[in-house]
Amino acid sequence: MRTTLLLLILVAGASLTAQTGYRVELDLTSIVDDKIPVTVYVPAVRDDTATYVFPVSVPGTYEKHLWWRLVENLEAFDAEGQPLPVRQAADSQYVIDDAQRLSKLTYLMNDSFDDVDDRASVFHPAGTSFQGDSLFALNHCGIVGYLQGYQSLEYRVHVKRRFDLYCATGLNVLERHHGHDVYTAPSYDDLVDGPVLYSVADTARFNVAGVEVLVAVSHGKDKKIANDYAEAIHEVCASIGKFLPSMPVDRYAFLIYLWDGDTVEVKNAGSRYGALEHSYSSFYFWRYASKPFGLNAVAAHEFLHILMPLNLHSKEIAEFDFRDPKWSGHLWLYEGVTEYFANQSLLRGKSTSESRYLQRMQQAVQFMQSLPETFSLYSFSKNVLDEENQGIFQQIYQYGLLNALCLDILIREETDGDKGLLEVVYELTDRFGQHRPFIDETLCAEIESITSDRVGEYCNTYIYSQTRIPLKEYLPKIGWKFLDSVETQRLSFGVEFDREASTDDKIVIGPGQPNLFGLEAGDILVAIDGNQISQSNRRTTMRVWRPVSVNEVTMTVLRNDVAIDLTAEPEHVLAWNYNSIIEDADASDDAIDFRSLVFFGNSE
Repeated sequence: MRTTLLLLILVAGASLTAQTGYRVELDLTSIVDDKIPVTVYVPAVRDDTATYVFPVSVPGTYEKHLWWRLVENLEAFDAEGQPLPVRQAADSQYVIDDAQRLSKLTYLMNDSFDDVDDRASVFHPAGTSFQGDSLFALNHCGIVGYLQGYQSLEYRVHVKRRFDLYCATGLNVLERHHGHDVYTAPSYDDLVDGPVLYSVADTARFNVAGVEVLVAVSHGKDKKIANDYAEAIHEVCASIGKFLPSMPVDRYAFLIYLWDGDTVEVKNAGSRYGALEHSYSSFYFWRYASKPFGLNAVAAHEFLHILMPLNLHSKEIAEFDFRDPKWSGHLWLYEGVTEYFANQSLLRGKSTSESRYLQRMQQAVQFMQSLPETFSLYSFSKNVLDEENQGIFQQIYQYGLLNALCLDILIREETDGDKGLLEVVYELTDRFGQHRPFIDETLCAEIESITSDRVGEYCNTYIYSQTRIPLKEYLPKIGWKFLDSVETQRLSFGVEFDREASTDDKIVIGPGQPNLFGLEAGDILVAIDGNQISQSNRRTTMRVWRPVSVNEVTMTVLRNDVAIDLTAEPEHVLAWNYNSIIEDADASDDAIDFRSLVFFGNSE
C-alpha cells in the first residue's frame, strides 16, 4: 500500500512538473562509454511543433560549442509512451512534430573532455566529464536543453548517483538522500549558470565578509586536500572583501576539477586549463597538485564576476539567446575591468606587491604588439565569435586591463580623487542591478553622467573607436613611463621554437639565427637535462628559451629519428624590448601620491 501511494505521488509530481516546468532525470550509475542517459519531462506545448535547443555558446566563454554534436539517440514521447516524430532543423537543433502531445525526451549525452573526434570544441571549465561512476563535471549547457519559447521556466533536476558522492554546487539543493539528489533552478539561464561537481567529498568551508564559501575539490585521489586549497582561496576572498564596499552575494562555491595527467581521459588538457565564472560559483579545470599552484590571480578574477556581469550587464546578457547568440559590446567591462579589479584587490590586500603589479601591467602591454591596426574594444566585443577575433581573444584581458587603468586614472583626476573606477561601477549597479540590464549603446552616456564630459569623451574615443588608449599621456600621471622600445641585455641560447609545427605533444625547433647548441630546424625536443618534456612540464622549456642563469644546459633532441645530446651555456646578447612600462625614477611627489590614490583608494 505504501509503495502504491508513493508511486501515485511521484506520478502526480511528474505530471505537475510537466505542466509548469522541466523535470530532468540524470542517472550517474548507468554511464556507458562516457555517455550519460538523460530524461527530460517538458512543460505543456501550445504549438504543433517544438524545437529542443542545445546552446551554440554560453555566457563567459565567447566561443562556439555546438553541443548538439554530442547528442545520441534523441527520442520524443507522449504521456502514453508513444514515440513522436523528431527531425533536425537547419541549424541542427531538434524539432518535434505533433508537439502538443509531447511529454518527455530521452537521449544519451557524450562528455566533452575526451571528445577526440572534435565534434565540439569546448573550453574545459564549461565542459562535461563523466568518469565511470565516480567523478562528474556537470555543466548543464552540455547535458540539458530547453524548448524554444520556454526558456524561463523552472528546472528541477533529479540525480541518481553512487551513495558516497557529494553534490557540490551553487544551486539550490532541495534534497540529499542516500544515492539521490534534487536541485532546482528558476530558469534555463540559471541552470546553465550553476555547474555541479560530483565526486567523493573533499570540501572545506569558511565565511568571509558575510559570504558563506564552499571549496570543493574533485581529483580521484585518497588524500584530502580541500583545506589547503581553501586556505589559499580564503586569502583571495579576504582581500576582495576588504576591497569591495559591500559584497553582492551571500554564498559562493569554488568548484575545482583537478586533472591527474591522463591524456586519454582529457583532450588538449594543457591548452584548456582555466576557470569560468558564474553568479554564485566558479568552475576550475586545473592541473592536479596536492597544494594549490597559480590559483590566486585566477580565483580573484572569477570571484569578482559577482560584480560584473552578475549585478551589471546589458540586455544581451540578461536575455541571452543560446541558439543565436548576440554579444554585448562591453567585454572590456565584464572581463577587462574585472581583471583590473582582481589585480587591484590583491595589491590592496597585500597579497601582491607594487613591483609585481607593475610586472602584470608590463605583461599586458606586451600583447599590444599583436593588436590589429583597426581594433575597437566595442566592435571586438560585439563580434567576438568571428574567426579573426577568436585568434586575439586574450586582448580583452590584456588591452582591456590597460584600458581600465587609464579610466581609473582619469576618473580620479576628474573627481578630485573622490571616485575611482570601482566607485563608478557601484553607482552603475545601484542604477541598474541584477534584474535591470542597461542598453548596450547607452553605457558610455551613463558613465559620463556619473563622472564628467571628459570621461565620456574617453569612452567614445578609446572604447568605441579604433584609437589606441593613451598610455604615454596617462602613465606619467602616476609616475610611470610607457616606452615604445628600450635596449636591454639578456641571456640567450639563440633557440626559437616552430610554433606552427609544434603541438601539445611535441616541440619542434624552428629556423632562424644560429644557436649555441647547434640545433637544426625540424629537430624535436625530447628532454632538458634529462627531464622528459611532456604536457605537464612544458614550463621547463623556458630554461632554453628565456634562460635566467649562465648554467650549462643539455638538450636531447630527435634528428632523423636519432636521439642526440647537445650542451651549451647561454651568452649575454643585446635585445630590444618593445612596448614597455617602467617606473620613472624622476617622478614628482605629486605623481607618486596620485599613484597611491589610484592604487589604494582613499583608505591610504
